[in-house]
Amino acid sequence: MNGLTVEWLTGRIFTCQAVNTSVDIEERALRMAAVLGGRGVCAGDRVMLAASNSADYVVALLALMHLDVSIVLADDRETEAERVRMARRARARWVVRGDLDESTGGADVVSLASLVKEEADATSDVDVLSFAAWNRRTDALITWSSGSTGIPKGIVRSGRGFLHDLERTRERMAYRNTDVLLPLVPFSHFYGLTLLVMSWTLGCSLAIAPLGRLDQAVKLAADSGATVLDAAPSTYHSLLKLMDRRPEIARDLASVRMFCVGGSPMPRSLADRFQERLGLPLLDGYGSNEAGNVALAAPGNAVGCGRPLPGVEVTIVDGDGHPVQAGESGEIWVQSPSLMQGYLSGDGSIEPRGDGPYRTNDLGYADADGNIVVLGRKYAVHRLGHTLYPEAIERKAEMCGRPVKIVAVSDEGRGTQLVLFVADGSGQPAAELRREIAALLPDYERPNKVAVLPSFPLNRNGKPDLARLRDMAQELVGPARRPAANGDDAMVLLPGVATTGGEGDVPFPARVAGLRAVLELLRDRPEEVRRILTRISLHRAVDMEIDGSIHTLAGAVDEVLRNGPQAVRRMAVFMPSNVLLYSYVLYLLVPALFVEDIAFRPSSQVAEVTRELHELLAPVHQIPIELASLSQRKFVGGPVADADVVVFTGTYHNAEAVRAQLRTDQLFMLFGQGANPFVVAPDADLDLSIDDAVRIRMLNSGQDCFGPDVFFVPEQDAARFVEGIGKRLSAMTFGDCADPAADYGPICYDSALTAVTEYLPRNAGYIVQGGAVDFRTRQVHPTILLRDFDAPMSLTELFCPVFNVVSYTDREQLRTRLTEPSFQDRAMGAMVYGHAPDLVEQLGKRHVVAVDRTLLDVDDGNRPFGGRGIMANYVSHRKRRWAQPLLISKVVADECPVRG
Repeated sequence: MNGLTVEWLTGRIFTCQAVNTSVDIEERALRMAAVLGGRGVCAGDRVMLAASNSADYVVALLALMHLDVSIVLADDRETEAERVRMARRARARWVVRGDLDESTGGADVVSLASLVKEEADATSDVDVLSFAAWNRRTDALITWSSGSTGIPKGIVRSGRGFLHDLERTRERMAYRNTDVLLPLVPFSHFYGLTLLVMSWTLGCSLAIAPLGRLDQAVKLAADSGATVLDAAPSTYHSLLKLMDRRPEIARDLASVRMFCVGGSPMPRSLADRFQERLGLPLLDGYGSNEAGNVALAAPGNAVGCGRPLPGVEVTIVDGDGHPVQAGESGEIWVQSPSLMQGYLSGDGSIEPRGDGPYRTNDLGYADADGNIVVLGRKYAVHRLGHTLYPEAIERKAEMCGRPVKIVAVSDEGRGTQLVLFVADGSGQPAAELRREIAALLPDYERPNKVAVLPSFPLNRNGKPDLARLRDMAQELVGPARRPAANGDDAMVLLPGVATTGGEGDVPFPARVAGLRAVLELLRDRPEEVRRILTRISLHRAVDMEIDGSIHTLAGAVDEVLRNGPQAVRRMAVFMPSNVLLYSYVLYLLVPALFVEDIAFRPSSQVAEVTRELHELLAPVHQIPIELASLSQRKFVGGPVADADVVVFTGTYHNAEAVRAQLRTDQLFMLFGQGANPFVVAPDADLDLSIDDAVRIRMLNSGQDCFGPDVFFVPEQDAARFVEGIGKRLSAMTFGDCADPAADYGPICYDSALTAVTEYLPRNAGYIVQGGAVDFRTRQVHPTILLRDFDAPMSLTELFCPVFNVVSYTDREQLRTRLTEPSFQDRAMGAMVYGHAPDLVEQLGKRHVVAVDRTLLDVDDGNRPFGGRGIMANYVSHRKRRWAQPLLISKVVADECPVRG
């Protein structure tokens, strides 16, 4: 076998639906080549291939290689505009797409489905596939950079360079023709393409699982007897989490002899956890579109990314381009026979790369044995007198056991701001994660802000989308500040947050010290607050509340400077019955920076706990915030009547009763209630949606305003969705609110107990799990109700662990249901899982929409939140009333004019 003409006798292609033999694949590829030739595809044409992983994709790729065309790979998930740009830049004559049906397409756009249909009836006068001509082609393969530093660039590689790269890879990894390769990476990217073509040239088998469905991939591994599994670090993180829930799946991977990883630097902590769990190392590798495979760890040497491949030279250089000693970090330069030919120019020609080694812009080092360790991208930032490499900091922070990404945000006034993103869907309180990470870093490397995401957004190459993370980081740190005009240092207002300007920028700047003091109390002595709040809230929920309060306090000054509210004389607040600490921060402490006097009335349900919290915090902040122990009637007749601004938290009908008694010049805000629908689309990651459904609905034992009133799930997925929720609920532990190990606890509110005991008997026919209430312990057993879409249902807010699941079959009917008044009037937040742009667009007109995340994950106490449902939140002022997302500082800035 010479790698150019292949006689494939032993291999198979396994999918979740079928098994294809080597003869099937070769005959189909030859027939498809004949079909393409009949359509006019000629040797030397540029043909774009944009489709998802499938057996049909393999057939199409082999057919194009056989035809000796220049293959332009594009991610099928790419936007239409970007694919058009890529095709034009590459001067592609043909486009083969996987997302068109058989009736669409023109002379130069062909659907893969139509090619598959035509090849089934076609014949070929050639018996064997050959890549000999494609091997000689200079522009055999065109792939694209990630675009993390700008517009993606077209990278041109020769057929000879690509195929010889595969041969060196095969020798290093000792692949066998009896292997079954299972790549969980897109074939449209260099990593996945390498494995696809490797399976063909070697004659081994290939298993193709749907990307994003790890459960199906594991099952396919067992069914196919997979021996080599390749994936990105994020996938292995997810696999470990899946094993935590389902330890038995380790048996499904028993046939795998090599677990390989690539696509981005692998955290050491991930490698350690994986080997401890499965007894095999994660074999890391280093390569790129421009350089091919550079270094690969292999069985017997799993150190770093292993040594460079034969014929590949790696040099680590300092900032001046001089080689450094072993163990010293620097930029990685690569010289290889498989280097790219160059980049695509604007007219489709090739801009030669020039002589000399390829300068990767990657940061790493070589150990004494020549093993390459990649730290990340080279870009340095300067902060607090130190030169820092963000991805080197990431390697340290990843010792927390979770994927992390650091983004540096330049700010002339405050200096470089570091924002650290953590991918963690375990529900562990963010405050604990921040403390873990802070302990791993010196002061000058600690981030200004830490944000916890369920997973990182991904770019077209399946890597964390740095452009999106940069946008998120910029939002978190707020707009840049100009340097202080007088040349003085920026005034440090809160720990880790600096800003500029005189005291006039904040109406009551002396109170900043009070907010700082509360922040330090929460950070250093959280047990004092926890002791009070666990009388009504679960220990875990309290920790999350403390964490959210810390971050809202840390962003308070930036919030006020950003929105610019003028000084207000008096404000009166009707406090809620839950999330007391977070509400104290949102409705009292942050507004105290621009409101002179604040009076608040506790909810009668939690008056004593609210009083204790105030008695703890008031001596700390020393701000004139008054607790009014008055009946609602007297509170309205006293502090409310004297207030310029009135904030009401509670039901719409009670708010309307209060509003009716106000003067027209008083500014009134309602923070009300939302239905918060949770929608699962047909292609959603069910494991993620199940985990998040349980996490958001069981928050504080179901006693949280972010909890969804209804879950809409496709009929074909409803049984699995309900079963998954049921299993997770069955494993939960009931306990006292103060018990840190308790997953849920007693229901605090008498009204909530009354409501659920009336609701469950009326809907008993739909209960599939739970349904019991123990009045002695105040335990409401987590309950699941399942209805067909047409079954009657009243949209009821229950402050209890109740899951109302509704199955649907028709997306249009669901869209109609979501426009009914019961949803529109209570439009606050919505959660959508899976690809449903139509639903996201529709819901986004009136809701804040979280996609593949919960509302808890997108909540930011320093930004407006909520929707445009009149019962969810509204503003009333000067005979006008309108619904909008609310943030007190912004509403005051918009509605209260500058005093003359």
